[in-house]
Amino acid sequence: MLDVLRSWAVQDSPPGAAVAALVARTDLEVGALDRALYEERTAVALYNARSATAIVPADEVAAYATAQLPEGDDQLGPLFKNAAPEGGYADAFALATDAISDALDGRALSRDDLHEALRQRLPEALLPWCEGCQSHHARRGLLIIAGLRGRLCLSGRVGRQPEFARTDQLIGWDAPAREEAGKALVDRYRRQYGASSATEFAQWSGLAPAHARELWALSRVKGGVEQLDGVRLLAPGDPQLQRRDREAFIEDAAWRKKVWAASGGAGVVTEDGQVVALWRARKKGKKLEVTVEGAEIDVTEQAEGLAPHRGCVTAVIQFA
Repeated sequence: MLDVLRSWAVQDSPPGAAVAALVARTDLEVGALDRALYEERTAVALYNARSATAIVPADEVAAYATAQLPEGDDQLGPLFKNAAPEGGYADAFALATDAISDALDGRALSRDDLHEALRQRLPEALLPWCEGCQSHHARRGLLIIAGLRGRLCLSGRVGRQPEFARTDQLIGWDAPAREEAGKALVDRYRRQYGASSATEFAQWSGLAPAHARELWALSRVKGGVEQLDGVRLLAPGDPQLQRRDREAFIEDAAWRKKVWAASGGAGVVTEDGQVVALWRARKKGKKLEVTVEGAEIDVTEQAEGLAPHRGCVTAVIQFA
């Protein structure tokens, strides 16, 4: 499991994506990822620059986060302009990181409790009104910056809410030099996706274009595409579905539209790395109903492997 997470490409956005990605690549035991995250602390979940929930090994989280740290308003602004008033981003984010560090010092807080603590510590300019929540609260960009500085990670759950703690206090924080970390991020990206460009790397990482180009220039790795032999079920959010060369990966435009829909996208079935069908799954009682579209390919073994992670005892395959 940790070997897969060392790609720095596994995310849990949408929820469940990380487990599905690991099931597609390993013999993952039910509950193993949660144990690694919340009991053994061998893996860490944090928000990355793209605002997704990244899952990385605990011994590499400081390098992963440091690689994405922007410097100066020209790099901060394009990423987090909605999280703070225009201009003076660096000062605003420093203030927010200090406030989050203080709020989480020696304790873990639910999402609501963290925002309540921040309402007592931050100026109104950093606490805009949210119509959905009907309250003032910090934008996610502030949590992202704190996470990239080792001051916030997702440490557990409180009911249906995430729980947050300080990464530096939970597992320690030994960050490498920013350039060293940035080179490692690009190296792993190239090993995962093969031939690419600084522009595609910027889109994948969520970094400002100038920042992405700066890091891209540090890497000399030639790269190579992740090899997935046999039949695999790749769910929405899978590392292979985060790639930017979408037309090369899926030639059919109608399929691309279904896979990368704004919400509720389909997963893909690959055979020896080639996309051969689409799939969707839904839980019906104790059965996982898997619908395959585009080819009548046998995905029984893969679906049966995923079923217990979705709280099911068996999988039923049907073809659209």
